[in-house]
Amino acid sequence: MSKATRLKEDYAEAYREKGIALFHLKSYLDAEKALLKSFSLKDTQPDIASDLGSIYLKNGNIKNALRYLKIAQTRNNNMHIVFNNLGALSAKTGKNRQALKFWKQALKKNPGLTEVHVNMGVVYEKMGQKRKAVAAYQKALELDDSNAMAHYNLGVIYAKGKDFPKAVEEWETALKLDRTDENILNSLAWAYEKLGKRKEALAKLDLSIKLSPFDSKTYFSSGRIKYDMGNVDDAIDSFKKAVQHDPNFGDAYYRLGLAYDTLNQSYDAISNLLITEIIYHKARKMDLFKKTRARLELLFTKYQTHRENFKDLQVPETIKGYDLHKRKDQIRTSKEK
Repeated sequence: MSKATRLKEDYAEAYREKGIALFHLKSYLDAEKALLKSFSLKDTQPDIASDLGSIYLKNGNIKNALRYLKIAQTRNNNMHIVFNNLGALSAKTGKNRQALKFWKQALKKNPGLTEVHVNMGVVYEKMGQKRKAVAAYQKALELDDSNAMAHYNLGVIYAKGKDFPKAVEEWETALKLDRTDENILNSLAWAYEKLGKRKEALAKLDLSIKLSPFDSKTYFSSGRIKYDMGNVDDAIDSFKKAVQHDPNFGDAYYRLGLAYDTLNQSYDAISNLLITEIIYHKARKMDLFKKTRARLELLFTKYQTHRENFKDLQVPETIKGYDLHKRKDQIRTSKEK
């Protein structure tokens, strides 16, 4: 090998290592550039083509991912990572049976691939093959019982079958393995609520909020449980935070209105339901719009007031200027003139 050729290969390897490092740092576009440079220097190297395929798959560039994975497969047909990624690519494009074939080939090359078993479980579940999905996740855990995703996905299957104690068991295990995933915490909160364990549910939601303090849905769930427990003031605080982070959150405004009504705070109760009414109408959620309007009629009667008394209502910026009374599909109740 000449000195020039050896130097070229050294540069190719250096760019490859740089690309892999950038990939792990989640700088995917920079990783792609480095690996393309590496491939241009040594296009016969299947590992580089495989790395490029992985990058393009991560970036959602299916066409280029397939191109480079096929190049890698042509150069070396024994690379399990190539078959794994071809399976992932097939699953992304809805070709589930083809994905399973690629993953089975990957397992022939290396039976100890935990990730492949998890991926197969996901696809089996999508195909409605629950038993095979469970078997795939259990096999993954036989190989690596610290795989949080396998535990979490098993919990999802148990929850769908309404076996909430088993779901909680799997999700608690997943949480011990990965304490930074708010999806696990939110799932646990939901399951604990199903089991009637509201305090435990709230504790999980509090942890989830610490991880993701701008998630309006988590605040909403927390507020709903607090309200059901009779902690109306705390519920109002949570609902307020929900609409603060999502001004178009109609369900949160609706619950906020109900909470204020529970405290007999008429102005706040009606104001929030009037905002809800506009949000639902604008979003074309007509069933919810009708439900809200019916509730408003009850409150107008209860508090002996009228819609006209709320003409100066302050509404979120996102719905300012929206006048549902001028819409052709306006819905009036029998009590409105």
